[in-house]
Amino acid sequence: MHVCVASRAQRRVLTAVAILACSLATGCAAPGCDVHRDREPESSGAISVSWTLDPSPPFAGTPIVVRLTLRDRDQKPVTGARLRLEGLMSHPGMAPITAPVTERGNGEYEAPLQFTMAGDWVLIVTGELSGGGQIKKQIEINGVRQQ
Repeated sequence: MHVCVASRAQRRVLTAVAILACSLATGCAAPGCDVHRDREPESSGAISVSWTLDPSPPFAGTPIVVRLTLRDRDQKPVTGARLRLEGLMSHPGMAPITAPVTERGNGEYEAPLQFTMAGDWVLIVTGELSGGGQIKKQIEINGVRQQ
């Protein structure tokens, strides 16, 4: 039996390639743009997820609010979702951050968050929809700066 073990440098390259591929798959946002729209499939159709950060741009160590808006394929609000938010640094070895997500009505949800350090972050939104479907959305937050 042959076992292949990747070196730390190889794992870093593979992680960077995976992040780049995900970024290209979800599209890139223009600098200074704080509203983003993406389509995310789920079991009963397509859910549109838009998001904002307040304040934008975010700073490490400063509280922010992540606002999510969920719409179905007919642009009707998606209510009753139970969502979770996790933040990960784009490089391995850093502890994730989590935040409770609260429904505000009309398909709008928000979560308080605080990035622990400057750099590039990935937010992962997961959850269950009221109709039984699942949702998973990856949000790239590049260039979080130190205040």
